[in-house]
Amino acid sequence: MHLQIVMAFALLLWWPDGPPGTPWLHRPLDVCLAVWGTPIIIALAAQMLCVITRTRLKHPTRASSALPFYHRGVLVLRVAALVALAGHLLVTPWPLMLADIPLIRAIPGLPQLCILVPYFMSLIAIWWMLYPVEKASRGFTPTAQRTSRWRYVVFNLRHQVLIVALPLAIIVITFAATREYRPALIRLTGSKWAPEALLGVVAMAIFVFSPILLRRVWATSPLPEGPLRDKLLAMCGRIGLRVREILVWHSDGVMVNAAVMGLFPRVRYIMLSDTLLASMTDDEIEAVFGHEAGHVRHHHIPYFLLFALISMLIASGVIEFLARTCRDANAVWHLSDDAIQALGLAAIVPIWGIGFGWVSRRFERQADVFGASCASPPKRSDNCRLPCCVHDGSGAANGDAVCATGAGIFVKALGKVALLNGIPPTERSWRHSSIASRMRFLTELSGDPMMARRFAGRVRGIKRALVLLSILGLGISAVYLWQNPGYRREILTSVIEPLRKLWK
Repeated sequence: MHLQIVMAFALLLWWPDGPPGTPWLHRPLDVCLAVWGTPIIIALAAQMLCVITRTRLKHPTRASSALPFYHRGVLVLRVAALVALAGHLLVTPWPLMLADIPLIRAIPGLPQLCILVPYFMSLIAIWWMLYPVEKASRGFTPTAQRTSRWRYVVFNLRHQVLIVALPLAIIVITFAATREYRPALIRLTGSKWAPEALLGVVAMAIFVFSPILLRRVWATSPLPEGPLRDKLLAMCGRIGLRVREILVWHSDGVMVNAAVMGLFPRVRYIMLSDTLLASMTDDEIEAVFGHEAGHVRHHHIPYFLLFALISMLIASGVIEFLARTCRDANAVWHLSDDAIQALGLAAIVPIWGIGFGWVSRRFERQADVFGASCASPPKRSDNCRLPCCVHDGSGAANGDAVCATGAGIFVKALGKVALLNGIPPTERSWRHSSIASRMRFLTELSGDPMMARRFAGRVRGIKRALVLLSILGLGISAVYLWQNPGYRREILTSVIEPLRKLWK
């Protein structure tokens, strides 16, 4: 869901001035019907999905297929809402109509943010209509039974939308302000790239400090003093993990999950949902906590940033290549600037759609292994409950081996996550794999030290490849920019000259 919100904001930044071509719709009435009709159509489709799913859940022979059908339907509705947003930007003058309203036009970035209102209303309609299925499909938890439809919608709005939308809204406002005041910024700094530099600084600051904001957006509180907190803090010391705080994530029984936020220790939080704390044993909570700690200890967030950098370099290369080959008088294909930009965006789609999911699933399993190791007894302990290559003293284990007891604890915790969240264990996930496949993989890994070693080596290879590709891409870009006279002149005038002025 969070990726879809990011894509919605990316559309705003990609088409900041309205449709790139001639709109299909012209009359204001037709545009309003198309734009505001979207949430209504999405709501009707969601209600239909709700009725069909509840009917299947009550049917003895079709109940097992009801939830997979339901989750596929929810994905289709979310994608349909995103496609409708793209349609509003591409084939209607909706952005220009908003920009013509004086009160909206007066604030930089507000016209762009208002474009998203029908999209957010579509998401709210989906949650409102599908609440009965969500309540019926989840395992029993006392707090979940008290959650009203309104509180369920507000929870999703805060945890699915605002966590992403608030930081990105600041970036959109900054982007609009730097475009509107671009001449003044260039005149003030003497650099042609000053607006882009300011936008980059703001984006970096938001990325670093957003956890402080988001812990307020989500309803959180520090984990109370007690044996569990002491155990988790002791684990942090044992594995060398520094965090600012361990938080309870208040979800009214809607969410059985954990999360880690923050790249640096001073702004890093690990959150455990209230329902997770209420429904799992201390060992299982330690395993889930260890999974989130594994993302930090294995530096997954920085490697994801490298993946994003590589995709940006590839897209920029495609755009630069097309710009130089399709604008010449003798070019085979003559493409407009909008077409070139669209093709550059299209180049990113398979990279993220295939490559990011593949990398993310490997990282997720590496975090699973780390969670299992955190739930394992010490290496020289007699507390191992299962026959285990780590503790049996046979010497078959290696540094990457997984304790069978720790794996069993983590597998049991995963099973509870699936049950209480209403997720079919076999349902596939683009970023995480299915819960059943993760459980099976960890169980097999705990019985095969060589398999564990091969998996660890494979993940290390992925990380090395990301580093090398980033260095190679940046090197090629630097050489290309410097050897091109036009770009070299811009670099000298926009970077070196302002630095000279500051030095003087």
